[in-house]
Amino acid sequence: MYEVLNKFALCETCLRRQGEDRRLSLVRPKGCFICEGLTSRTEGLSRKVLRSVRDYEFSTFSIGIILPSGVQEREDEVRSELKMRGRETIKSEIAREISRYASKATRKTIDRMRPDLTALVDTGGQSVQLSTRPLFVHGRYTKPRGVAQRREFCEQCHGRGCAVCGNTGYSRRPSVESIVGSKLGRLMRSTKMKFTWIGREDVESRVFSPGGRPFIAELKSPRKRTPPRNLVLRTGRGLIRVSNLKALPGRPTKIPSFVFRTIARIESPQRISREDLKRLGREMKNMSVQFHTSKGKSVYKKIHSIHARSTGNKLIVDIKMDGGLPVKRLINGESVSPSISEFLRTPLRCERFDILKVWEVGSFDFGKI
Repeated sequence: MYEVLNKFALCETCLRRQGEDRRLSLVRPKGCFICEGLTSRTEGLSRKVLRSVRDYEFSTFSIGIILPSGVQEREDEVRSELKMRGRETIKSEIAREISRYASKATRKTIDRMRPDLTALVDTGGQSVQLSTRPLFVHGRYTKPRGVAQRREFCEQCHGRGCAVCGNTGYSRRPSVESIVGSKLGRLMRSTKMKFTWIGREDVESRVFSPGGRPFIAELKSPRKRTPPRNLVLRTGRGLIRVSNLKALPGRPTKIPSFVFRTIARIESPQRISREDLKRLGREMKNMSVQFHTSKGKSVYKKIHSIHARSTGNKLIVDIKMDGGLPVKRLINGESVSPSISEFLRTPLRCERFDILKVWEVGSFDFGKI
């Protein structure tokens, strides 16, 4: 029995964790059979965590632990040989103590399921690795003509990277994605961003106030979690304005559908009579039109209202319609029926269209938060 007691001499912390069994003896931390002094360094590790998170914005956090090789195995050996259950593992205790210390110092909440920030503490190497939960931001943008919505691949290398595009693989032409992404990424200290667009428009389309077009941005590994409410960004072709930015509670499992109002400028091979334009507005109002997607799926969308006027062979058509119906295809009739060309009995070409207003219909769904 004397040899067993010496072999399993433990520090006060490790002894207490086993249930203070009488078959175990007490030694100073450095002589502890299990931790070899590790538990006495918990406060120092906690201060290292606090120094590491100073530049991060978070409300909830979690602590993970990497133990030096052999520590957990030695605790398992003690419990196996002496046939004791113990209270908790050394890994759990160190994580709990660092969490308690950090929570008290930062006044942040411990959350092991969905933390804003996770600190992985290597107790042997005395290092701390930080990771943050992605942040989802919802906002609206307006844009001038000549600015694309999405980044476009370089026409020279088609995304492979070359001298023309600076080895990025993308065109240097300004886009909402590149300009907003760059600015928002710097402000939020995010390493990568992914956009989800609620509808789209052409490069030459303007998106007007009020409101603009809604979008969602997923920010990877952000250090900041409170987005600026508004942004005004220069493009060389006018201003991109971003408004009503707000953080969402998590990844949306469902996004709202939308209705939008557009004004299209159309070229006709012949003059269209005022009577035909009135008939167009009267008969297409509240009509469902069918179009086929690129995957061959048949979809029905509603035209809520339509008003048209002509100047010579030019038409200006103001349409309020369900989102998802392509404006140019509604006009020229490509895989859409009935189309405006079909109603007016002449082939029409859309020169350009602008987005006047977008209404979101319904709400976000986040599943279980």
